[in-house]
Amino acid sequence: MNLRSVFAAAMLSASVSAYGEDSFKTGLAELAAGSFEKAAATLAEFVKKNPEHPSAAQAMCGSGQALSAMGRHAEALDFFEAALKRKSPRLRETPIRLSCAKCQLGVGRYSDAAQHAQEAIKVSSSPAEREVAYPMLISALCQDSRSKEAWLELKKAADTGELKPAVTVALARQVATDALKQGEANTAREAFSWQMENDHDLQGKQEAALGYAWAQAALASQPTEAAVALLEYVDTYPKAPGAARALLAAARKQIEADRSAEAIILLQRLAANYPDASETVDGLTLLIQIAQKNGDETLLQDTRAQLAREHTQSPAARGVIHLAIADAAKSKDEGTFASVSAVVFNSGDPQLVQQTLDRLSETAGHEVVLRFADAGLQRMIDPDQHRVTAAIIDWLFEHRQWSVITEATSKMPVEVLTHDAHQGTVIAESLQRLGSSKGAYDLFTRLAEGPEPTFVVLLRRSELAVQVGSVDEANQAIAAATTAAESSRDRQFVQIVAAQLAIRRADFDSSRKLLDSVVRSPAADQRLRGRAQWLLGETYFMQRDYSAAIDAYRRCETLFPESGWAAASLLQAGKAFEKMGNFRDAAVCYTSLLNKHANSPYAQLASRRLGWIGNEKTR
Repeated sequence: MNLRSVFAAAMLSASVSAYGEDSFKTGLAELAAGSFEKAAATLAEFVKKNPEHPSAAQAMCGSGQALSAMGRHAEALDFFEAALKRKSPRLRETPIRLSCAKCQLGVGRYSDAAQHAQEAIKVSSSPAEREVAYPMLISALCQDSRSKEAWLELKKAADTGELKPAVTVALARQVATDALKQGEANTAREAFSWQMENDHDLQGKQEAALGYAWAQAALASQPTEAAVALLEYVDTYPKAPGAARALLAAARKQIEADRSAEAIILLQRLAANYPDASETVDGLTLLIQIAQKNGDETLLQDTRAQLAREHTQSPAARGVIHLAIADAAKSKDEGTFASVSAVVFNSGDPQLVQQTLDRLSETAGHEVVLRFADAGLQRMIDPDQHRVTAAIIDWLFEHRQWSVITEATSKMPVEVLTHDAHQGTVIAESLQRLGSSKGAYDLFTRLAEGPEPTFVVLLRRSELAVQVGSVDEANQAIAAATTAAESSRDRQFVQIVAAQLAIRRADFDSSRKLLDSVVRSPAADQRLRGRAQWLLGETYFMQRDYSAAIDAYRRCETLFPESGWAAASLLQAGKAFEKMGNFRDAAVCYTSLLNKHANSPYAQLASRRLGWIGNEKTR
C-alpha cells in the first residue's frame, strides 16, 4: 500500500465538521479527482480564511498532498508540519509524519526524514502504514550515509515479516550497494550475503555475489586475498555481466602485490574470454604498461597489435596504432604490418589516417611513413577507399612528398586517378611540382573532360596548355576557364594566363595590356597584382629593354611588397642591371633580397649572383 492510499484512507475516515465550508468540500473533491493545482489553491485559501476552523488541519494536509503530488515538496512540507503541530483529533499522526518524511526525502533532508519515519513506526500498529514507513526509513538512512543503521532496521523488519519478500530483497540491495560506496564493507558483505540467500532472481543473485566479492576484497588484508575473492566470483559466474570487471580488478590487485606474472595471465584471460567488454581495453592498456616496465618487447608488440586490431574505435587503441605499425616494420612482421595498417584504412576515417601519418613521422622515421602511405595508396582502385586515399595524398602533398604520390599512382588507370576530382587535382599538381608538366597537363585535361570540372581544374589546364600544349589547345583551355570563372578575381587569373600565351606568341603589347588591367583591378588581391606586375617586367626583359624591365620590377617590389613576387622582382632587377653592366646596383638588388626575403626560394640564387659579381670585380 503506497503513501497516498494510506493518507486518503485517513482523510476519508475523518468526519467533516458541521461547520465546514463549501470550499473545503470542493478542495477535497478536486484532490480526489486529481486536480492538484486547483486543490492546493482551494484548500490553502480555506486555511487562510479559516485558520481556527476544526477542519483547518485536514485542509492543510489536503493542500500538502496536492503539492506533493506535483513534486513541490518544500511547499508541501510547510503544510504538513503545520498540520502536525495542530494535533487535531480529526487526523491521525502517522500519515502526517509519513508525508513529512516523503517531502523531506524529496528536498534532501535525510536525517529529518529518517526521524519522522522512525516515529511513524514507533506509534503506528497499522501493517499498511509500517509497510510504507520502513522503505522510507531505510532509504533516508542510506542517503544520510548511515547504511549500518539502515541494515539493522531492515533486518528487524525482515525478522518480523512486516515487508513483502520482494521489497525486502530490493531494500537489501540498496543498503548493500550504498554501504559499499560508503566504505562500510562489513555491512555490505552481510547485506549482499542475505540477498544471495533470499533473492530468487538469477540476475539478482549474480549481482549480489559480485557485490559480496567486492566487499570481501575491500576487507582483505592483502591484495592477493582480494584477488582471490574476486576470482571466486568470476569462476562461479563466468558469463555474468560483472565478470570482466571483477577479473580486471583481480589483475590490478596482483599488480598491487607486485605479482606481474599472475597479472599478465589474468589480463590475457580477460582479453580472450571477454573481447567485447569495455574492461578489455583497460586490460590491454595495463598489459602494455606491464610489458614496458618489464622490457618484454614480444608481449608489448603483440598487445599493441591486438589492441589496435580488435578495439580500433577506442581512444586507447588510436593512441597505439602507429606504434603497432612501427613495431611490425621494425621486426619485419609483414602480416602484422598489413593487418594493423588495414585497420586504419578500413576505418574510413581521414582524420585517423592523417593522425597516424603524423605520429609515424614523429616516431618511426621516413621509410615507415612512406611504406604505410604507399600501402594505402594501393587501395585507390577501390572507390570505397577514396576518402582514405585522398587523406594520404593530401598529407603527402603538404609534406612535399610528391614523388611518393606519383610513383604510387604511375601505373594506375587514368580512370582511377580522375574518379575523384580533388584527388586527381593533387596528383596532377604533384606531377607539376616534379617537373612533369606534360603529365600534369594530360591529367588536368582528363579532369576537365569530367561531368562538372571545377574552375581550378580548368585554370590549371589552361596554364599548363600555355607551357606544353599547342596554341590552339591553349586558346581553347583559356576560353573554357573564362566561361567557368564566377568572380572578378577568377577572371583576373584567366587574364594572366592569356597574357602568358601572348608572351609565348611574342605579342608583348597585347600581353602588357592584359597584365596592366590586372595590376589596376581592385578585384585582384595583392599576390595576383604582384604576379602581373612581375610579368610586366618579364615582357620588357625578354625584349632586352632592361631599363623598362627594371622600372617594372621595382614597381612590383615597391607596390606589392607582401605579394610573394617582390623577391622574384628583386632577383630579375639585379639580372637586368648586370645585363647593362651596372654591377653595383645589381649587388644592391641582391643584398636587398637577402635582407628582406632571406627565406625566399630566390635567396640562394641572389647569394650566388653576389658571389659571381664579387669574383668579377677581383679579376
